[in-house]
Amino acid sequence: MGIKVDLLLVNPGNRLEQFAKLSDLATVAQPLGIGLIAAYVRQSGFSVAIIDAEAEFWTPEQTILEIEKYDPILLGLSAFTTKMTAAGKTLKLVKDRMPSVKTMIGGHHASGIPEQTLKEEAVDFVIKGEGYIPTVDLLRKLKKKQDTSAITGVWYLDDKGEVINNGLAKWTNNLDELPFVAWDLLPMDKYKAHHWQTWDYDLDQSRFAVIHTSLGCPFSCDYCSVNVVYQKNMVRYRGVKNVVDEMELLVNDYNVQHIEIIDDTFTVNAERVESLCDEIIARGLGERLNMWCFSRTTTAKPRFMKKMKKAGINWVFMGFESGDDMVLQGVHKKQTVDYIKRAVDIVSDAGIYIGGNYVFGLPEDTKSSMEQTLDLAKELNTEYANFFVMMAYPGTEFHKMAKAKNIPMPSKWRQYGFFAPDALPLGNKKLTADEILQFRDNAFNEYFGGKSYQNMIEKKFGSETLSFINNKILSKNIVRTRPTL
Repeated sequence: MGIKVDLLLVNPGNRLEQFAKLSDLATVAQPLGIGLIAAYVRQSGFSVAIIDAEAEFWTPEQTILEIEKYDPILLGLSAFTTKMTAAGKTLKLVKDRMPSVKTMIGGHHASGIPEQTLKEEAVDFVIKGEGYIPTVDLLRKLKKKQDTSAITGVWYLDDKGEVINNGLAKWTNNLDELPFVAWDLLPMDKYKAHHWQTWDYDLDQSRFAVIHTSLGCPFSCDYCSVNVVYQKNMVRYRGVKNVVDEMELLVNDYNVQHIEIIDDTFTVNAERVESLCDEIIARGLGERLNMWCFSRTTTAKPRFMKKMKKAGINWVFMGFESGDDMVLQGVHKKQTVDYIKRAVDIVSDAGIYIGGNYVFGLPEDTKSSMEQTLDLAKELNTEYANFFVMMAYPGTEFHKMAKAKNIPMPSKWRQYGFFAPDALPLGNKKLTADEILQFRDNAFNEYFGGKSYQNMIEKKFGSETLSFINNKILSKNIVRTRPTL
C-alpha cells in the first residue's frame, strides 16, 4: 500500500515540450494555486501532499511512478492551457493504473471550458472557479462516502455521460483568511528565477519564490484569461502585514532572495502599494530582496515608483502590446503609445529596469502596424522585452470570437505555447499565422542583436551578461518566449 493521504496535488510537467532547446533557461516557479489549496485543505483538517513534476523535470510517464507511491482519496491537478497535454496524459495514466482514485482538475483552462474538459479528459470532476472551497467540500463528501452531485463549482458527468453543471465556485472574500502557501510541501531548492532578474546578481537563479498580494484584475482585455476563473473583473487584496509576514518567512526560513510578485497588475491601488513598500522597508527586507512585478502603463505613478525601488522592486514589466493606437483600441487595452512612453520615463526615472511585453498578430494588426510595434520597441530600448503572438485561450473573448468565425485554432493544447516549436497563433484578416510567427522571430533577433540594445546591456550589466545574451539566447535562434522565461 502507498502513503495514505486525503489529497494528492500534482503540478504536471512539460518544460521540454514548451521550451525545447531553451528549457534550461526557463523559469521554474512554485505552483502558487496548488500551494494555496494545499495549505487551505490542510488547515481544514485533511492530509495533503504535492508532486511538482514541473520542478522535477518529469514527463507524465515519470510522474505516475511517483504518484503510485501514494494512496490518495482524491488526486487533483491544476493547469493552464499550454500544460494540458501533459495534464491529460497524467490523468489518463492515473485512471489506467489507479482506477479507484477519484480525480479532479481546476485552473484557467478547466474554468474556461469545463464541459469540453470533462468530455475530453480522463477526469471525474472539474472545478469551475476558485478551488479552495469546492476542494474541501468534495473531500468531505468523498471521505464520508456521501453524495457529491450537488457541490457548487464541481462539474461531472452523470451515468448517461451528460455534463452536470454545478455553476461557479464560491470564492473567498477575505484573502487574509487563507493560510500562507504550503512552502514546506514544495521542493524549494528546485525553483529558478527569471534569468534577466539575476543580471545584477551574477546570474544566480537559485533562492527564488513567487508571492501574491492580490488576486484578480479589474480590467477586461479581450485576449486575457486572467478573470476566466472568476467570471468577473475584480481584485481582492491581502492585508499589508499579511503579505510582508510571508515575505519575511520566505527570507528567514527558505533563504529566498529573488521574488516575483505575481499579481496581474500590482500597481492598481496607489495607496496600498505605498503602504506595502513602507512595511517592506521598515522591516529591512528591501535590502535583502530582488523583486519584480507587473504594472499597467496607466497605473505607473511617479508618487510610488521610487519607494518601490527602495523596497527592492528592481524590475517592472508592462504590457505595451502594440505601437499602433488603433490596434490597441481594438483589444480594449485603454492605453495609447503616448501613455506607454510616459510610463517608461516614470519607471526609468526611479532607477527600475523595464520589461516590455509586445504582441504580434492582434486583430487589427497588419504588416505595417507590426513594424510600428517593433520600431517602438527599438525606440524604448528597455532592458528586456517579450515578443508574443496572439493566442485565443479558452474562455477568453477572442476564443469565443474565433470559434464563431471558424478561424483556425490549435488542435493540440501545447500549440498555445508562445515558445512551442509547433505554436499556432491566431491569424487575422491581413496576416496568416505563419507570417505572424516569422515576423515575431525576426523581431526578436533584431531587438536583442541590435547595436543600441547590446551597448545598453553592456553598459548597465557588464560584458558577462552581454555574453550570456549572445551565447545562451541569440545563438540558439529560438525566440518563442513568454513571461516565465
